[in-house]
Amino acid sequence: MPATARQKACLGCASSKRRCDKGLPECQRCVDRDVDCVYPQHKRRRRDAPLTNTQLENRLPLSSYPNASAADVVSIDAGRLEGMGTGSIDFPLFDETYLFPQALPVPISNPLPQADAWEPRPSSISRPWFLREESWTMQHSSPGPGCSADIEYEPYVEAVKEMVHSWVQNGHNSFIHRRLYRNGMPSCIQDAFTTLAAYVNRTSAIKNAILQIAEDRAMALTCQLAPVTSGTKGLRAHLARVQALFVYVFIQLFDGSVPSRASAERQIPILRLWVTEMLDVARQYQGADLTLKMLRPPLAASDFDREYDISMASWDLWVLSESVRRTHIIIDTVLNTYQTMTQGQSECTGGVMITARCGLWDAESAAIWSERCDRDSPLLVPSMQPGNCISQHAADEIDDFVKMFWTFIVGTDKMKSWVDNSSRKKIAG
Repeated sequence: MPATARQKACLGCASSKRRCDKGLPECQRCVDRDVDCVYPQHKRRRRDAPLTNTQLENRLPLSSYPNASAADVVSIDAGRLEGMGTGSIDFPLFDETYLFPQALPVPISNPLPQADAWEPRPSSISRPWFLREESWTMQHSSPGPGCSADIEYEPYVEAVKEMVHSWVQNGHNSFIHRRLYRNGMPSCIQDAFTTLAAYVNRTSAIKNAILQIAEDRAMALTCQLAPVTSGTKGLRAHLARVQALFVYVFIQLFDGSVPSRASAERQIPILRLWVTEMLDVARQYQGADLTLKMLRPPLAASDFDREYDISMASWDLWVLSESVRRTHIIIDTVLNTYQTMTQGQSECTGGVMITARCGLWDAESAAIWSERCDRDSPLLVPSMQPGNCISQHAADEIDDFVKMFWTFIVGTDKMKSWVDNSSRKKIAG
């Protein structure tokens, strides 16, 4: 049987003479630096001649090899497979039936080494609950007792304003997670951050200059090409440009300057289009690039290391997807609010599902996040339909961001009644 070619370091690590962990499809160093990871191509070996039908029939069944280990059985030469005419077989990338075939029975006298005994948990090889396709379906609010007829727009705008300002004051907020740009901000986000920081700390003498900078940077951003990368990088790139443009638009819409407001209004259709494109990418995204690393841990890794890597990858996937959900909800609601305040009406496009469980967004580590997800349901619920969640759960079980958004839907009085009623039940219980 031909020897398997040894994996070489990627070109980036090799050229910089840095240690490469040789992870697939990308090494961790390239992921951290947000650069493309390219491995050198192995030299092609001459394939064996295709087997005839007679040769295939004369092959002994697997049962004729009672001493064969599972590793011997699944170690298949790809060159022979192609020679047999199976090169076009399409194996689903994350179907555990193909990735982890059921091993043949191994005699007790010949147990597998401990390093080969580990198998991924079902949660690590199936599509995560927060990436399932149905969670990205747009749903509308249901008119009825659960909806407010008298929506208070100004308090909602002020709440979003505090949220936006919190980003430059604390480094994160309720829709930009503290881990979202932990490996560095894309240039478009850097520009938005510095512009917002200058605006938050503005004086009357430099206010107009900052507004002009916001307008110019928004125009420059909209002239850039759409992200072309795929996977985690692609989704994060879409999210970054949406958040950056929203910062510029929000500053100009609610500053009070008429010229700035007119400029921002011209950007609203582009911002809505970008949000739609971001959600389309999110629906197609399955976390394959990060999930593959969970499925292929280092052979020498301990059980603790494997569990830790799985928890970290799952947490990072959730942080990215939840940031997309919250960003979409905030932007759509703010734009609808502005158009209703200025034009008297707006078209509601609906909202995707959102994670409502308190404590998940604020979790300080992957271990805490995983423990809270395992302890209680994460409450991935329709963002525009709060009725069932309000009737079945106490207010202190729900995330503050979600409660703020639901106040916009059901009204301040109904939300306050729910919070007060939950407090009374907690004291009485």
